[in-house]
Amino acid sequence: ISRNRISFTTFSGKLDVEYNDGDGKKYDVNANIRMYRDSVIWVSVTAILGIEGLRAYITPDSVKLLDKQNKVYTARSVSFLQDVTELPLSLSSLQDLLIGNPVFLDSNIVSYTRTQGSISMLSLGDSFKNLFTVSDNGKLVQSIKLDDMEETRNRTCYLSYSEYEHKKGVAFPTRRTINVSEKKKLDIRLNFKQYEFNETLSFPFNVPKNYNRN
Repeated sequence: ISRNRISFTTFSGKLDVEYNDGDGKKYDVNANIRMYRDSVIWVSVTAILGIEGLRAYITPDSVKLLDKQNKVYTARSVSFLQDVTELPLSLSSLQDLLIGNPVFLDSNIVSYTRTQGSISMLSLGDSFKNLFTVSDNGKLVQSIKLDDMEETRNRTCYLSYSEYEHKKGVAFPTRRTINVSEKKKLDIRLNFKQYEFNETLSFPFNVPKNYNRN
């Protein structure tokens, strides 16, 4: 599994995003993502007529957002990611999730089950019990089910990886689903339409003077 992690220096992708949360918010948008490994995630979100509504710039210690519709600039610590997703995400774990690598996988494997075409393993980590399913050759991630190690919390997260494409020696899952359930529910679907590895990228993020600071 470790040998088959997707390695990259830079990554860019265009994708469709479906977002539903427990407050009744629902969005169907297009997004452009650019990443430099361990350094930055840049996201531009567009909606109807291709008008950019949101731009994000995420580093190991900060999250910066430009709300272009309301002309508002927001700067937060990286813990903002954890507040939004209900998961203990860092920049590196979010990059792994977006690129299609396993997340929150611990080497403390306590059991496994082999079925036709797949192997499921249960690992116990600091935050989660991780039921991790891969293809029987260990190369392709199929799903990850996370249950909170804290008995006082009833948090469950299900991640699925599907519709793999093989491009330039990389097996890349073009579809991803993220379902988180605790006090509220969060459902996200990612469908990558285009993607490239290790090209030269720029990460433009300038705050206009007429934007309000949040």
